[in-house]
Amino acid sequence: MPLDMAPDREGANGPWCASCKAPITKAQRSVRVQFDSDPHGFRGLTGEYHEACSKPFASLAHVINVTKFSRF
Repeated sequence: MPLDMAPDREGANGPWCASCKAPITKAQRSVRVQFDSDPHGFRGLTGEYHEACSKPFASLAHVINVTKFSRF
């Protein structure tokens, strides 16, 4: 049994939202939020977000990246 989802489910092999953990389908708009303190996304901050899910994270990333607060 394969570990990935069935290929007929849209978004199963595409990106997943870093906030709500749901798949981002081709029909949905997404935003990549980049935190300078988490460039590869290992802390779970940097990544693809649904457009609606990204708004608070994009604001937070902007403040953190501008102030160079790297201990977050």
